[in-house]
Amino acid sequence: MSVDREYSAEPVSLFASDYWASDTAVISDRHLEHDFPIPFFGDEDRWDLSALGWNPAAGRHSAVLLFDSFIGEWNLRARELAMALLNPVHPVLRGQMIYLRATPAHVKTIRSKLEGLKRFAAWYADNLPDTPLRDLHQSHLDGFLTEVKTMGIPSRTRQAVDAVRELHTYAAVLSGGGIPFRPWGDLHTIALSGQKSSAELSTPVIPPQVWWPLLRACWQYINVFSHDIFAAAAEWSALDRPKAERVKVRHPEDTLARWIVTPGNRVPLHRMTYGRFREGEIHWTLLSLLVSDGHSKQMFSELDRPDVLRRRQDIVDAIGSGTLATARGGLATKATAIERADGSVGPWIDGFDPATIRVQLKLLRNACYVFCAALTMMRDSELLSIKKGALTTSYGAPAVTSQLRKGRRGTQRRNWWIIEPVAQAIAVAERLALGDDVFSSVRREHRAHDGAGRFDRHSELKQFISQLNGQSADAGLEPIPAFQLAPHMFRRTMAVITAQQPDGEIALGIQLKHAARRAVANGTTSGYASETPEWAAEFEHELQEAVASRLVGAWSSHQDHEMRLAGAGAQRFRDELEKVEAVASNEVKVGDERTLRALLRDRFSTLRWGTVNHCLGIPEQAACLKGLPAEAAAGGVMPNRCQPTACGNSVVTEEHAPIWIAEERDLVAKLRDRKMAPHNREQLETELEDVRRITRKFTDA
Repeated sequence: MSVDREYSAEPVSLFASDYWASDTAVISDRHLEHDFPIPFFGDEDRWDLSALGWNPAAGRHSAVLLFDSFIGEWNLRARELAMALLNPVHPVLRGQMIYLRATPAHVKTIRSKLEGLKRFAAWYADNLPDTPLRDLHQSHLDGFLTEVKTMGIPSRTRQAVDAVRELHTYAAVLSGGGIPFRPWGDLHTIALSGQKSSAELSTPVIPPQVWWPLLRACWQYINVFSHDIFAAAAEWSALDRPKAERVKVRHPEDTLARWIVTPGNRVPLHRMTYGRFREGEIHWTLLSLLVSDGHSKQMFSELDRPDVLRRRQDIVDAIGSGTLATARGGLATKATAIERADGSVGPWIDGFDPATIRVQLKLLRNACYVFCAALTMMRDSELLSIKKGALTTSYGAPAVTSQLRKGRRGTQRRNWWIIEPVAQAIAVAERLALGDDVFSSVRREHRAHDGAGRFDRHSELKQFISQLNGQSADAGLEPIPAFQLAPHMFRRTMAVITAQQPDGEIALGIQLKHAARRAVANGTTSGYASETPEWAAEFEHELQEAVASRLVGAWSSHQDHEMRLAGAGAQRFRDELEKVEAVASNEVKVGDERTLRALLRDRFSTLRWGTVNHCLGIPEQAACLKGLPAEAAAGGVMPNRCQPTACGNSVVTEEHAPIWIAEERDLVAKLRDRKMAPHNREQLETELEDVRRITRKFTDA
């Protein structure tokens, strides 16, 4: 092929590769997850790479490379580039002295580069149709970059820049040659795209006022409501007989007459408005199945027939005369009684019909997904890769096995530790699933041709909170503030919560599967788990509640006997407890610990409970803040700079006394060393005097 051939609309078949035969398989020496056909290099429209597997979060279409939008020699270039990226150690590349990383590019990455190449090919055809790639100059590429940046979408600019640079990287295996110089030199792609880099993560964190009621609602569905939903679904499945098991109702009038006079029978009413049906109307299809014992749906459906109209009228007359009662839903399954927000006890839903079951099955599946996404910290792709039977144990603890996909090649089965409620949620989801995937569609008509159930998490999560809030007040669910949920938010939010626990970052690095050889957590984990202002306030509130609970004990001991306290803040602490005692004597009833705890929390809102002392947390008298710049001191007291023997905030109680007494004994023992240097002895004697200011306050010292 001539290297000076113009960009044209000639048939692609006129262009043959100088390096790849048409019958060359596009993937070789690779782990295959599925037994699908391998496409050939000569396939000019599309390469279906499903044999390599695909990310279930992206869908099977994400494993397909499309070339049908490339014309002429650009179609050939696109296929040659994709071939090189898929086979980085192929003898063809090695023969042309191309030695790059041995890991094949991910199909998602190649799709992105082809998108960028498509934009460059279109620009090239409009602006430089007679110029071979080998004759391009940097000024030409600058013109392309300027034009693509006018789109105002940095991600598309990055795609285009990456694609153009690959025309240089793989120039030696592109028929007709590629770009002879590295486009834009060593400038970083991010800088070229105009996007501002930021250390801040873009993944939003779900605020605590949404997080807690959402998880409680999900658990209520999983632990309580699921039993009734499954029971109603089983009843409906048994009633809606398969066609092969149905027999013709030969005397429908007699059958209906017997059903009307049978005690306990009730006429089902629609619980929901959907399609042509309205809430509160008679559910004629369900009624027909109830009357015929599941053999017919048509007893009341053909309205052009006089006998059908008579049957409907018989039902209406029976209701009017009181012979028959009506029931919302109409199925026999009774809902579990729960305690509602107003203190009353009753069923959480007033009945079940087929439409209600469909809605509740979806809500239950979504609740299982949200609960597992939140408490396992698994990626969306990892959750969707959970198969039935995946529950296991790892190092003696409950775990779930799934496929680790991000940044991995081949089969990477891993275990994620879980708690027992998560195992229960996965077991419920398994019962809901129609195929092998635990999280998939719950409706048979939504099964795809390859057996994969479509579960559009993004669409379902957008309406999940509003659906929970839309449930009847009888369900007893807390109102959840409106918030736009997305799959990737749960992992980040739980990481923020977990990081606040002791050794939380190390545990996070293991559970999140962040790739690093670590004795401590890596930077990725630390940044991923950085808290937000809303969660910082939540942690602060929880700390205050914990402190207030412990203060109840201190208040009780203050009433029983004279408290032994030490430290410069001891008298202030004692005074505040006496003020609480004065209020409590007037406002707190005997045994009303909640009110007492609220009083103590408000009075000691800045108190920090410590191991060797308590800190009153008053900035004006904090020794740890003295001498610091105003901006540093604005963050409040700094426990790591505490001076417990000198600070006006320091309070030492009987709980701390053993530690101080042990410290005093240790200093006395060290001072018995007569060979100690004078300056060391002087320092230890000063320390001992400070410690004894504390210990002499306790009679046991």
